[in-house]
Amino acid sequence: MKAFVSSFLLYTVLLCIHLWRPVTASSMQNETDRLALIAFKDGITQDPLGMLSSWNDSLHFCRWSGVYCSRRHVHRVTKLNLFSYGLVGSLSPHIGNPTFLRTIVLQNNSFHGKVPSEIGGLFRLQVLVLSNNSFEAKVPTNLTYCSELRVLNLIDNKLEGKIPEELAPSQN
Repeated sequence: MKAFVSSFLLYTVLLCIHLWRPVTASSMQNETDRLALIAFKDGITQDPLGMLSSWNDSLHFCRWSGVYCSRRHVHRVTKLNLFSYGLVGSLSPHIGNPTFLRTIVLQNNSFHGKVPSEIGGLFRLQVLVLSNNSFEAKVPTNLTYCSELRVLNLIDNKLEGKIPEELAPSQN
């Protein structure tokens, strides 16, 4: 019996050692959100003010400039506020991957190209401010899937066509 108890204790200790891993900043994060932010940064061709210099592995992505994470849903990006950062580039389709995003503010930059249709997959999105950029083409119709959307500001871009009727404020 004594040999059994000793063997059991040894097995338990070895199992604990095997399962225990040091917790690091890189292991305590949501990879999907982090990779989406990296893809976003890859679409930036100019950052004249160096506003995205904190976007590297030395800091957890929740501490990157302009990135806000949830306290309730740990390590999930809920807000991206890059207002007047002077950024030039295109908006990555991966912007639709951080599914907890509620607010995107990219006002007063120099983004160009299409507004990615993947934003339509952000069903928690409440605020989308893309004004004062150079976005082109049509407003993606699947923005209508953002059922929580309360603020949509697209002024001063090069967008074509009409805003989908489902996104227009109701006339009561």
